Amino acid sequence: MDKYIFVEENGFYQINCSAAVWATDQIHHEYKKTQSALCDIDWIAESDDYIYLIEYKNATIETAVNPEAFQLKSDKLRHKIVSKFYDSLHYLQIERKNKPVKFVFIVEALKAGETERKFFRNKVAQKLPFELQKSKPGKIIDDFVVVSIAEWNAHEEYSKFPLIMLK
Repeated sequence: MDKYIFVEENGFYQINCSAAVWATDQIHHEYKKTQSALCDIDWIAESDDYIYLIEYKNATIETAVNPEAFQLKSDKLRHKIVSKFYDSLHYLQIERKNKPVKFVFIVEALKAGETERKFFRNKVAQKLPFELQKSKPGKIIDDFVVVSIAEWNAHEEYSKFPLIMLK
């Protein structure tokens, strides 16, 4: 298998991070083997300028369990995504990665249209450290976006790491 090509847990899609300076899909494995209570994002990819924390959820695949329950208006889901961001920062610190971070949530679900994704993005962004870093010299996060697979693959920057259907 090529370096930095990762298959998502259901085996329907792969992300090709071959263009990355460094990438991993091992954060879940690392946290689990240490019995950590930390939440993890699915993939990390590093470019010359940024670290991308990439979370992927797809409730439209044929084996999705209870896709109707996947709601972007859910407080529980928003809290989980926020936790994944903060908890993944520990992994970046251990890996000595200190470039600006872009957090991307790729989502496919029945009720995850542009309006719902924007609403979700705005609600989550309120819990991320954008305001904190305005008054401090350091920067924790550069951007947070919520996109569909098509938007990810069409985006000038993110398309360096295409998400491709396998099945």
